[in-house]
Amino acid sequence: MYSWPLQPFDRPHPVRGYFNDPRISGSSRAFHFGIDIAAPNGTPVYAVRAGVVHRNGPQALSVLDGEVAFGYWHILPAVRHHQRIERHQVVGHVAAPWLHVHFAERRAGVYRDPLRPGALTPWQDTTKPRVTRVVFSRNGRVLAPTSIFGPVDVIAEAHQMPARKVPPPWDGLPVTPARIRWRVRSGERTIRPWHTPIELSKTLLPRTAFRRIYAPGTRQNRQGKPGLYRFYLAHTWSTTLLDDGIYHLEVEASDLRGNRGRLRQPFTIANEL
Repeated sequence: MYSWPLQPFDRPHPVRGYFNDPRISGSSRAFHFGIDIAAPNGTPVYAVRAGVVHRNGPQALSVLDGEVAFGYWHILPAVRHHQRIERHQVVGHVAAPWLHVHFAERRAGVYRDPLRPGALTPWQDTTKPRVTRVVFSRNGRVLAPTSIFGPVDVIAEAHQMPARKVPPPWDGLPVTPARIRWRVRSGERTIRPWHTPIELSKTLLPRTAFRRIYAPGTRQNRQGKPGLYRFYLAHTWSTTLLDDGIYHLEVEASDLRGNRGRLRQPFTIANEL
């Protein structure tokens, strides 16, 4: 457990970018390896733990303490390479034009979500994730849910809003939920039990998994332009495993504090037509 890298240390700060959010630049696709904490340019940034400084570039450094490392990006460093520093010592100031510090935690070489319970504290989140759309598609073509047959991709669009209001010009932009699960129902019967193909909260996902997790059309937040998060619930799901008829696909998105949102999408399987 550790406090915030900004003052006041004992209060939560606005977080505008979440762990494993999509990061897209040209043909490059990657997962966000930390969180973006909003702050005015020039804001002092403090070490959350004592350790030895490793300068990673002109605007990036990490502080190592054994197998634990905390990273601070988009700052103008105020400490030297290999300098021993104490907890709550200033390590730098938020660099223009970033308006945030990218904060990351790495344990035994593995990036972890700083917002998970037992890590960055205090942290409260009462916002409820939303599932806004479910799409059945084949080869990139959207299918009518009234007549589904053969193998299909199942895609959900989901997001949540930051737990604390982010200052302009990055206000009103969504972040990703921690996990998404789905099931299939027929009336009151569960035909396909809950399955959780999207888990973004445990460790940093490899770049090679990007196109398995995020569907085409996904975009990251840009200043004044909200991102869109499209998740593959299933690739080439075989509808022939179910009898023809009317079903409901329930999708649930949740965050690290147990807040949940659901969407119920009716669909009809018609393999025999």
